[in-house]
Amino acid sequence: MKGTMRPVRNALATGAVVTILAGILTAAPAQAAAPAAGTKCATGTLSVQTLTSGCTATSGTVVTPDGRTFALPAPGESVMASSNSAPGAPELPEVVIANTGADGVAVRIDETWTGSAPAVEQEQARAEAATATASAAVADTKCTSTANASTGYRWAGTVKWYYNESGQKSTYAKDALRKAANAWNGTITSCGRTVTSSASNTYVRLATQKPALTDRGGCTNSSGYSVMGWGKLPEGVLGVTCVWYDGNGIAKEADQRYATGFRWSSTAACSGSRFDTQAVATHEWGHLYGLGHVDTGTGQVMEPSGGPCQLESRKLGLGDMVGISTIY
Repeated sequence: MKGTMRPVRNALATGAVVTILAGILTAAPAQAAAPAAGTKCATGTLSVQTLTSGCTATSGTVVTPDGRTFALPAPGESVMASSNSAPGAPELPEVVIANTGADGVAVRIDETWTGSAPAVEQEQARAEAATATASAAVADTKCTSTANASTGYRWAGTVKWYYNESGQKSTYAKDALRKAANAWNGTITSCGRTVTSSASNTYVRLATQKPALTDRGGCTNSSGYSVMGWGKLPEGVLGVTCVWYDGNGIAKEADQRYATGFRWSSTAACSGSRFDTQAVATHEWGHLYGLGHVDTGTGQVMEPSGGPCQLESRKLGLGDMVGISTIY
């Protein structure tokens, strides 16, 4: 279940000069010549290649090789897009855009960092420190595997979130999201074990504001409000979570979009090809709180994909519990 979850089909692949989407080849916008290191980047759209020059920027749009666009975070802040996919579908690559300010901008696509060399070095060190505190053991089943992964950010306080019900695909979707959010909070009992997590959330109210995501699973500008809602996503992607956080790894906003291109269910009687809203949302809230993907086959909620009516993913596995209690 970048912060992306998918069902079985194809993902996106693009290049810096040409963009390939589902087998269609199209010309990408021409990029300006790369500026010298330490100078200000040209305004507008910034390719990953341009950012390798070490130029600095306070605004603009970063376009990744797969064609997604991300509004550049403010200096000293980062944004991460994670998702969830259905079984057999390629994952939508996880993306981090880290604007370090004077050291330039670093971009991570899955496990590969690029962009300004000093910024990349800084963000790699941060990621290694986060990984060192997380358990990486991998076993075979939900209640024996301790597999978990940290994204490197966390919330210092309660997540206050809003819900936009426009386009919702299941009748009790808001309630499903609330249950998913609370699965990671307080005293958690699963697999015959109990852990305690200080992660917390509060649902505020319905909102007309839409989540700050694009149809291709990118992240737009932070609004200061954490909004969950529905909309178009790339083929095979069930949900995407974007999290904005500062240079100290403290999250300040998280938005989620769930795909309107699938059939969904929010009841205990899920059947057929429907995807369970609560199960998928539990995965996405794991991303929101700071957990990354673990290997397929470990039985954890934070596996990168989930199938129809996978009700067992409403409940955390042992590795999920270890991960959340380590961060909180």
